[in-house]
Amino acid sequence: MPADLEKMYQKIVKAAGGVENISAVGCCMTRLRFTVKDEALVDVGALRRIQDVAGYFYSGVQHQLIVGPSTAGKLDAYFNQRHNFSALEEPLSSRGVKVRPEDLAEETKASVRRKYSGKVSAICRRIGNIFLPLIPAYIGCGLIIGITNILSKTLLIMHPDTVSLLTVLGQSVFFYLMAIVGYNANKEFGGSPALGLAFAGILNTTSLSSVHFLGQALTPGKGGVIAILLVCWFGSWVERQLRDWIKGSAEMFLTPFFTILIVGPISLAAIQPLAGWVATELAHVTQVMLQHGGLAVGAVLGGTFLPLVMLGVHQSLIPIHQQLMDTIGGNPLFPILCMAGAGQVGAALAVLLKTHNKQFKVLIKNALPVGLLGIGEPLIYGVTLPLFKPFIAACIGGAAGGAVVAFFHVLSSIPFGVSGLVLLLALANVHSIVFYAIGYVTAVVVGFLCAWWMGFEEPALKKEN
Repeated sequence: MPADLEKMYQKIVKAAGGVENISAVGCCMTRLRFTVKDEALVDVGALRRIQDVAGYFYSGVQHQLIVGPSTAGKLDAYFNQRHNFSALEEPLSSRGVKVRPEDLAEETKASVRRKYSGKVSAICRRIGNIFLPLIPAYIGCGLIIGITNILSKTLLIMHPDTVSLLTVLGQSVFFYLMAIVGYNANKEFGGSPALGLAFAGILNTTSLSSVHFLGQALTPGKGGVIAILLVCWFGSWVERQLRDWIKGSAEMFLTPFFTILIVGPISLAAIQPLAGWVATELAHVTQVMLQHGGLAVGAVLGGTFLPLVMLGVHQSLIPIHQQLMDTIGGNPLFPILCMAGAGQVGAALAVLLKTHNKQFKVLIKNALPVGLLGIGEPLIYGVTLPLFKPFIAACIGGAAGGAVVAFFHVLSSIPFGVSGLVLLLALANVHSIVFYAIGYVTAVVVGFLCAWWMGFEEPALKKEN
């Protein structure tokens, strides 16, 4: 355990009222989350002042520290290796946790939200679990593709072999993409991950092009990731039924045998054609909206993306991103959505210059660098959302930037992954680079001006001891 994470661990434990006061610990992609037994023992000011904590957010149920995508998982593992904490699923009151009356009201509110949006959140979470492990590969390959696009027209124009090699490196993640998605999807849906590989192979093997089934010619890869998701959902269900029906040692052999035998033909005859139609129409509708909707569509998409991120449902867009890549070889949607982060940077800058609270200035300065790189959660939960009006200003800034990017048809060379200023290196052409930059600056400026004009209530943080 690195020394800096050890110090964070010790400071978090102390600020939380000691190990005995912590009842549950967990994490998401960028946040360490924990609940306590007695809220009165928690020193919120100390939590906010911990070095490398970009932001603090209290949901009424959980304390959440914005620590970044790498640190969150490491801290969570470190806590749970040393202590037997509960999972973060049960409400506080059901564990006998002592909380204040207003916290119980917030817990009830959160419970109602879970009740009525649980299915949507569960679907989005599952989609995220399938695709989020691919992000490091998307980032690495996407940057190589974007930089190669620039170099092939400039410094490497006389070096085609080098360009070809870099192109192979950049496209490497897509070679086994369907197999990886199939593996992750089947695992997430409760089936055997290896059978997800088999389902992906059935749908994408090149031999399908020479096969006619039920009088129809088969097409390898039809339906893209949407087909894989649907087949794995169906296949994992079939596998679970067979496990319950087949008893004894024969289950080990017969379950995968019959699963593939049943799922394969049904997938090729029904699921893949349906998925192909859905994928084609989805990509077509998205293209038409972006091509003909212009400023209005871009403004709506850029202006509403931050609330989607806040609610955690933005991950449901990932299959659309990938389908656009498969259909047109680029993604016009992702650059528009990235404008939401730019608007938030502008709003946070306004707060930074306007606030007189020194602690909050430090908080913003810590969150801004990662915000520029496209990681928006520290700014959302640590700055704009708690102040509310800057969050609205950020949405307006995102709408302005989204309108510019949509109007000038900016195209990304990757489906998703890197965003913020880094996406400049992964855009499809010089035209896209120029107008993405213009859109980004527009979002920052509008977000800044709106936040400055709307104002906010000064945050009340505890003074350092």
